[in-house]
Amino acid sequence: MNQDLDALPLIRDLTSDDFERFKTALNILTSRTFIIRGVDKERELYDFTIRNIALFETWFSCMDAVLVRDESLGVIAFRGSGNTRLRFSKDEICAVLVLRLLYEDKKLTVSLTKFPVASVRDFQDKYNAMTGEEIKKTALIKILARLSSCKLISIESQDYSDPEALIQLYPSIPLSIDRNALDEALLLLEKKNGDEDTDTLTEPAEGDE
Repeated sequence: MNQDLDALPLIRDLTSDDFERFKTALNILTSRTFIIRGVDKERELYDFTIRNIALFETWFSCMDAVLVRDESLGVIAFRGSGNTRLRFSKDEICAVLVLRLLYEDKKLTVSLTKFPVASVRDFQDKYNAMTGEEIKKTALIKILARLSSCKLISIESQDYSDPEALIQLYPSIPLSIDRNALDEALLLLEKKNGDEDTDTLTEPAEGDE
């Protein structure tokens, strides 16, 4: 038997309730990329996945995928092969870079919230500065909604056009694009050549960011 598959029989030891948790975790990881410890209703699922990480890693190895986890951040991420990666437009990639910069800026700020926060205005200002263009309201709403669906942010009010609305910056952001990738992307952005082709975000994959 392939030694890499030795953990698969552990699935037989799961109780009925744990098997349901296993299926739920697989579904979230492959469809929404991340399980985040601090997100409402995900703490128990995060703890379950960490306890059974060998089983999950073996399961995903069968589909040429891996799990990336950072227990200091409290994030588990699914990273699939090339054909499972989410596709992002150039504008969306710029937006993820903005989130990464905002996360760096805000993570040490004292806050009563579980996650660092920034306002929609903060996002707009940094996005405009990065791209050299003013983001339109329709584009802003579309981009923030996409980033929210990818579990990188959340806006409780769901009003993506309100400049004062607060964006919760999830710790999935640094797992989506690491510091080296951020630096490289910023250098490329400075040399942008106007290519509008769709590209792939550096790190996450969907069922990855």
